[in-house]
Amino acid sequence: MPNACCKQGTDAPLRGRAGFTLVELLTTVAIIGVLLGLLLPAVQGARESARRSQCQNQLRQLALATLNYESAVRSFPPGVRQEFFSAAPAYRGSSLFVHLLPYLEQSGVRQAWDFADPQNNAFGGDSALTATVLPVLVCPSEQIETNPISQQGWRYALASYGGNGGTRTYFPTSAACDGMFHLTGPASEPLPNQKPVRHREVVDGASRTLLLGERSRIDANFEAFAAAGWEQSLTTWGWWAPSGGRKAIGHVTLSAQGPINYQVPFSPGGSGSAASQADLGSRFASVRDQRLSAYGSGHPGGANFALADGSVQHLHQSAALGVLRALATRDADESPAGE
Repeated sequence: MPNACCKQGTDAPLRGRAGFTLVELLTTVAIIGVLLGLLLPAVQGARESARRSQCQNQLRQLALATLNYESAVRSFPPGVRQEFFSAAPAYRGSSLFVHLLPYLEQSGVRQAWDFADPQNNAFGGDSALTATVLPVLVCPSEQIETNPISQQGWRYALASYGGNGGTRTYFPTSAACDGMFHLTGPASEPLPNQKPVRHREVVDGASRTLLLGERSRIDANFEAFAAAGWEQSLTTWGWWAPSGGRKAIGHVTLSAQGPINYQVPFSPGGSGSAASQADLGSRFASVRDQRLSAYGSGHPGGANFALADGSVQHLHQSAALGVLRALATRDADESPAGE
């Protein structure tokens, strides 16, 4: 006779599995949300740390290329070697990054370069030599939407870095020429026939003098002035190989004219009267050059710099302007600590 207990157990209906209640589901979702909220900043921080490290490595490569150039030529590269031409643009030249091409594994571009008439290098659309995008010159933390860019029918690739032009590098008629790179050659400014910097002229010491640094193209107020026609957008500024014009030195050098990550402190506002517009134009002109030549970056809190001894440092944007200027000058016998 079959066991009744077994039969009863076999024939008994199975109970359904208990599911999540609404409260349990909402609690689980809330916990996952909190964990994601904690995790995402950490992931973003790790990514930025990697980008900052890559940027520093690129600056180290550029510094090493510059020092190798100096060792071979017995002077640092010119900021731009500039000459006069009878046709527009009357000022034409080749920048410090062009001179560094062989030391950046870009000998092919260097061999094809037309030094007799640098403007010829900008013709040919995206095939133009000046349109060559060099990855070592682009910081991974900088979001450049369009690279290369068009300028009056010519094509130019952008760079995230500039050479140290000292306490003032732009506009060239007011340049101090107390940094590491400035205009040289027959059409140099503020004086003609200026010479490149030699190592023995770095009196402050290579470990206490900036060589290269980053630029920032983020500035809402400046972009508002650009949209109103006061100046070209920062997104089109900073060509690594400007071929002509008196703005060339501003594209490839930066200075301590203003603090790190300096931005225009006011906006164009409304149209106003002619008198107020004239006053606004005067105010903007007083800070425009300072902004165009300012160091800065997409890294939180400051920017990366290469020093003249090849080392790389991250300087915080809170650094006093006097400290930045001490580091930017090569022969002023200033202390980086501002003492």
